[in-house]
Amino acid sequence: MEKQDNAILYGVPKVAYGQDGCTPFPMCIQSCAKYLGLRVDYTRAMAESGAAFRLAWNTDCWDGGNVDAVFTFDDPDKVFRCGMRAMERELKFLKRTPETKKQDFTDFICREIDTGNPVIALGIIGPPEACVIAGYREGGNVLMGWNVFQEYPEYQGSVRFEENGYFLTGDWWENPETIALIATGTESLPPLTPRETIRNAAEALAGRMCENYAKGILAYDAWKSALLCDRDFPADAVLPLLVERMMCHGDAMDCLSDGRSHGAKYLRRLAEQHPEMAPGLNAAAGELEGIVEIIWKEMIPVLGGWERGEAQMRQLAKTENRRLFAGQIERMKAHDERAYNYICKFLDGNS
Repeated sequence: MEKQDNAILYGVPKVAYGQDGCTPFPMCIQSCAKYLGLRVDYTRAMAESGAAFRLAWNTDCWDGGNVDAVFTFDDPDKVFRCGMRAMERELKFLKRTPETKKQDFTDFICREIDTGNPVIALGIIGPPEACVIAGYREGGNVLMGWNVFQEYPEYQGSVRFEENGYFLTGDWWENPETIALIATGTESLPPLTPRETIRNAAEALAGRMCENYAKGILAYDAWKSALLCDRDFPADAVLPLLVERMMCHGDAMDCLSDGRSHGAKYLRRLAEQHPEMAPGLNAAAGELEGIVEIIWKEMIPVLGGWERGEAQMRQLAKTENRRLFAGQIERMKAHDERAYNYICKFLDGNS
């Protein structure tokens, strides 16, 4: 096939943060799947990728990247392999290394777009979160598509827009956070079995340390310890410091609210499809739903709303509120521990 200078796939569904989702990689899976005519909704993408069951906390610092789906498993590529299995596709990954050239990326993108398949990329605009490439101009030097950060003011200097809302950017390679490409038109694979998905959920939930990250159930302890460290919340704290603290705390809340709600929905869906598995699956789902309830009925009201404005930052900084949150985190951890135990019993064949 002769390479073109310009190509665009119209009608790829928008990817943006909102009530329908806040985990970019599963959002991109849903968008690409819908465009390609595959029956993969956000709940399936969240659960089968494993992202619904993740929680991570960097024990060395207040890390705005804690929430990234790449930390779901200890093998950073596994969430992408499992996510593509949700689309019943093989993972075809091009990673950026010191030896990688821009032409390698443009060739990959153009080849996929020219055959009618959108591309999932990490980076392009802003941090290395997933986005969708739906077209290109100038032989791939200018890319277009959907990115959750495309309308953020800090990136407006390098972003223009198509009439249909797609971003347009020619600075994507200069962004050091542009680190990988994933093809969506690869070889078809059988879907994950319920047992495979639940085994992956158990792997994501298991408490452990991976380098400096506390993951799964152990991440609750690291989150709680960070909130209880009074020296990290000095009385004269400048606003940028409070912004960082609120971002990390809020991301953990979003990770759990978004993840555990869709994890529970998926488990209840499996229970309906497989009545013989229903008792354990529904019990695990109920525990996950308990986490979401604590966030929305207890934690968010103390902050004064789900927003991340100065009012919420000031509430987070108060010692009495952080002590209260620590207790709520302990209770959420207990819910996840019980869900994990139900899942392990299911895997052992005792449910």
